[in-house]
Amino acid sequence: MTPEARREANEKLLQEYGIPINPHLPMIEDAGATTLRTEEELWGRLLALWGVVGAAMLRQNAFFKEYFTPPERRALLSQDEAAFLFDDAPQEEDRIRFSWRLEAMMFLAWCAGLVDDPGMPSEPSSAEAILPLYPHDLGDATMLREAIRVRPGEEILDRADRLYRLHWAVRDAHLNRREAPPGLNPGVVLEWHHAVNWMIRYGMEDDWDAVGTDT
Repeated sequence: MTPEARREANEKLLQEYGIPINPHLPMIEDAGATTLRTEEELWGRLLALWGVVGAAMLRQNAFFKEYFTPPERRALLSQDEAAFLFDDAPQEEDRIRFSWRLEAMMFLAWCAGLVDDPGMPSEPSSAEAILPLYPHDLGDATMLREAIRVRPGEEILDRADRLYRLHWAVRDAHLNRREAPPGLNPGVVLEWHHAVNWMIRYGMEDDWDAVGTDT
C-alpha cells in the first residue's frame, strides 16, 4: 500500500468512528524506507517492559529487581527503566507511569505476533494471554523468544499511520479543553503510539526513553 492510500484508508476509518481528522497531517514513510526492529530487539524490549510493569504493579515483589540484576539483563532496560526498577522507594507517580507501560508491552506483543489485532485503543489491555511465555523463575525467557514472529511491515505501518492520526485527535481535544474523541482512551493511544514509533525506528531513535510521538 502506498503512503497516500494508507493515509486515505485510515482517515476514512476515523471518520466512520466519529473521530476528527487533520487533513494537513503528512504521510508516514513508505515500507521501502522503513526497517523494523528485529525479533531479538523486540524480545529484549518485551522483556524490559514486563520487568517494569511487574515492578510497578506488584509493589512488595522483589522478583523483577532480582531478575534484572545480572548485567546482560540490566542492559535490556532503558536508563529510565533501570532507575525505577532499582529504586527501593519509587514515587507513586512513577509507579503509575510505569504501570501504563503495560499498554506499550501489549501493543508490541501484537507486533510480535503473540496476540490478535487489538482493535482501537479504547479499553485497557490485559496481559493474561502472554504471561505464560515469561519466566516464573530466574531462568532465561526462551519461550518468549521462540514464540516471536514479527508481523509484516505493511501491517505495522498501517497501525503507525493510524495511531499518528488518533494521537493528533486526542491532543487536539486536550488542547481545546474538549473530551477525548469517542471510543478512545488517551493513555492507551499514547503508549501504543510510543511503541509503534519505536518499532518502525521513528526518527532513527534507539533510546526507548527518547522515542518521539509527534503529531
